[in-house]
Amino acid sequence: MQKQVAGLHKNVGRASPRPASKSLLREIKKNWIAYLFILPAMVGIFAVILVPLVQAIVISFKRYYILDILREDPPFVGLANYAAILSDPQFWYSLKITVWFTFACVALTMLFGLLIAILLDQDFPGKDIVAVSVLVPWVIPRVASSILWKWIYDDQFGILNYMLSKIGLKSFASFPWLSRAGSAFWAVIIVVVWQSVPFIAVSLLAGLKTIPNEVYEAAEIDGAGFWQKTTLISIPMLRNLITILIVMSTIWDFKVFDQMFVMTEGGPAGSTMVLGIYTWMMAFGRLQMGLASALAMIMFVLVMIVTVIYLKLLMREETL
Repeated sequence: MQKQVAGLHKNVGRASPRPASKSLLREIKKNWIAYLFILPAMVGIFAVILVPLVQAIVISFKRYYILDILREDPPFVGLANYAAILSDPQFWYSLKITVWFTFACVALTMLFGLLIAILLDQDFPGKDIVAVSVLVPWVIPRVASSILWKWIYDDQFGILNYMLSKIGLKSFASFPWLSRAGSAFWAVIIVVVWQSVPFIAVSLLAGLKTIPNEVYEAAEIDGAGFWQKTTLISIPMLRNLITILIVMSTIWDFKVFDQMFVMTEGGPAGSTMVLGIYTWMMAFGRLQMGLASALAMIMFVLVMIVTVIYLKLLMREETL
């Protein structure tokens, strides 16, 4: 009898699950004015992002050779485009370069961004001037900055070789930075990091401002110095923000195109042939839009996998 009463109370206290569709409709009816305001943005996202994405997915399953579609409809080929991409040695070579490029850019961007954020969090003369100067690379368009840096790296008229020769490094008087495999790779990395650091630094600075001063004061009472406060307080408390910034930087650097195309176009000898350049050459060099769309979808899947791994690690750390 006691078991039956307990079971009755248990069933009475248990709320019956509501269908998700009814809950969503009830929420929309309750806040219809708010949803009305965001409707234009949602329409814009659908038109600019979702529609092209779906179209690219459809094209990736067709033999979409741009010269053939002028005469006939592109035939459906299933996974043939994906098989062709995955069996192409150039794809794996470009993927390896892209992975190394992304790793170097993300690591350097986060390192310098954190250092600049910590610097701007201190009080020193000329802090406002330094803060404004840090933002300059971020506001310059990427194509314009790439052209600027291409002139800086020029082996005959570039200011970089001129300055290096003036300080005694005569071997760099006419060094071809963008014409050698190793130097071209790192030259583009410097440009990407230079232009990505401001956003990371400002974001981390905003995160540092949210840390209560009482935490640092308590650490100082215990005898903690600047290094201990940075490594034991600032960085651990910024862990979630740092993870999100790493995800964003990984996505940006993995699909890099502007700087690489303007400065090297994938050269010399394919040493900077990242997947973004390889996709462009497949689409507009070989005019094979089906293969290019399949390659773009593979890049999309790879980025999603990395993003999910980052977020899983972040969620696991929060549950610990």
